[in-house]
Amino acid sequence: MNEIIQRGLGVFGIKTLPQLDKQLARRERVFRAPPFTQDLVAAIKLVTPHFELTTSEKSRAFWEADQNGSCWGEYDALAPLFHAMPHPAKILEIGPGLGRSLIFFSKKLGWENSEMHASEGEGTTTKNTILGPRFEDSYCGNIKMLRHTLQYNKIDNVTIFDTRDIPLAKLPGPYNLIYSFYSIGFHWALEHFLDDLLHLMDDNSVAVFTVPAHFSPFPQLSDLSYRVIDWKTVWPKDGSLKLLIIGKKLIPNW
Repeated sequence: MNEIIQRGLGVFGIKTLPQLDKQLARRERVFRAPPFTQDLVAAIKLVTPHFELTTSEKSRAFWEADQNGSCWGEYDALAPLFHAMPHPAKILEIGPGLGRSLIFFSKKLGWENSEMHASEGEGTTTKNTILGPRFEDSYCGNIKMLRHTLQYNKIDNVTIFDTRDIPLAKLPGPYNLIYSFYSIGFHWALEHFLDDLLHLMDDNSVAVFTVPAHFSPFPQLSDLSYRVIDWKTVWPKDGSLKLLIIGKKLIPNW
């Protein structure tokens, strides 16, 4: 009923914020959203065009709850893995957006003591399709706003690489942990990037990717150790997706 009301209001130009999963949205705010400015709202819009945000405090509080809720859903699913594997000395996130995961997991898992890298594409051209082909000209990142959000949360150990200048295969690996939430594996099919990613992994590395609920393993995975697990989304509030965990050798038992 609420969704019907929201669609009806939209016909008259009245924008409402969608509902989030209450249990996830009400948990501890590990990630803190900076005060909203036009520049920050524009950067968020590129990453999450489905939210109608303004510079209001209501929008800021909603986005903070959404960002933390997403991280809590991922944390609940991945915490057993993270606690079973050795503390990663060198970490890469691909497509960090505005940095929610870098901030959240740094604080929850002590990644402030790790060497953290982020690969982000500066730009405003997006070709987002679920499990779509690889595009070399589809970037929706705002590195200035990413740095601003990291600084606001007092995370200062992240080196950011603009993928326009330094492609994945040229990043200074190997990494103990590589992950990509809602980027490679979700919008763009992982198999188109796998060779580049394996180049950044050693025999003990672990990589984690958000994949759609209908994800099916592809042939290249048969040469790797992998597993697929479910996780609960904060938005849509009744939704769930999957996380794909891969390694060159057996991934840690948990």
